[in-house]
Amino acid sequence: VSAQTLPANCDRTAMVAPNDTCNIISAQYNVSTYQLAAVNAGLIDANCDNLAVGEGICLGLTGQDCTETYVVQSGNTCVGIADAYNITESTLLTNNPNLNAICTNLYPDEVLCVSSTIYVNLTQAA
Repeated sequence: VSAQTLPANCDRTAMVAPNDTCNIISAQYNVSTYQLAAVNAGLIDANCDNLAVGEGICLGLTGQDCTETYVVQSGNTCVGIADAYNITESTLLTNNPNLNAICTNLYPDEVLCVSSTIYVNLTQAA
């Protein structure tokens, strides 16, 4: 178990299981891939290839926890996802700052926040 301390305002937590990836954890607990990385910036590296089995991780911060998520499928577009959840593409991009402005870096199994609420205060990874 890591000695890393979880943020004091961590609202939800999970324990890393064997064979977990950030996308698997994100899909299982309804947390965007970006949010998972951002709130665990000191614990999870940018490629999310350093998860340790048995390690506790934070899923979301109090008041900044998007739990409305969608797992990207092959062939999806940002416009299509936004339309399906009745949100603007701008809202989708704001809540998922890991996506570039023209949404060409969307990939299958990535988990996106699809809430109509803007979660602009998320801690950004350094």
